[in-house]
Amino acid sequence: MDRRIRVLLADDHPLVRSGIRTTLAAESDFTLVGEAMTGDEARQMCVEVKPDVLLLDVQMPGPPAVQTVSSLRAVCPGAKIVILTAHDSDSYVRGLISAGAVGYVLKDEAPQVVVRAIRIVMQGDTWFSKPVVEKMARLGSVNALAAKPMALTEREMQVLQLMVSGKTDRQIGQELAISERTVRRHLQEIYCKMGVNTRVEATAQAVALGLVEK
Repeated sequence: MDRRIRVLLADDHPLVRSGIRTTLAAESDFTLVGEAMTGDEARQMCVEVKPDVLLLDVQMPGPPAVQTVSSLRAVCPGAKIVILTAHDSDSYVRGLISAGAVGYVLKDEAPQVVVRAIRIVMQGDTWFSKPVVEKMARLGSVNALAAKPMALTEREMQVLQLMVSGKTDRQIGQELAISERTVRRHLQEIYCKMGVNTRVEATAQAVALGLVEK
């Protein structure tokens, strides 16, 4: 059975597509199922190939970014949308999250960040580039910042620090010599204590409250 992650790439810059294509080709568990150059083309291809993940540049020809994401969520609800962009304004991020994006990767990040983001969203969580998370924290974009979270255990702090550094569940487990299932259990406990629901919220709150190093 083919368990590879099916990825559709939508970006109107040939050099960007080439770089991401090369990065994904180096990963044995990824399959690039198509490339689009406009928002309309991305929507059509998403319906046709039904990818697991859509990497979407929101500065392509076509409708506004938020409209594009909203329409994609309507016609291709099974695809997890990860934004690729150079823009990190708070209002821009908020609008795309509200529209249904679960990931937000800045284009000046290292290529492996795209790989990490895909794997994280496929685990059912969200992924945002660290500069975006820190900006959200500074601007008070995360709920419950006013309330100090319950004390985390030493192990939970280790898991939180590794999560903030961008490690996947598998990588956290390998570094701490525990199973992925145990990592996820720790993460759920961390989320509960911090009053959040996702990686991005936990990371932003941890940074804002000084619980971990940036």
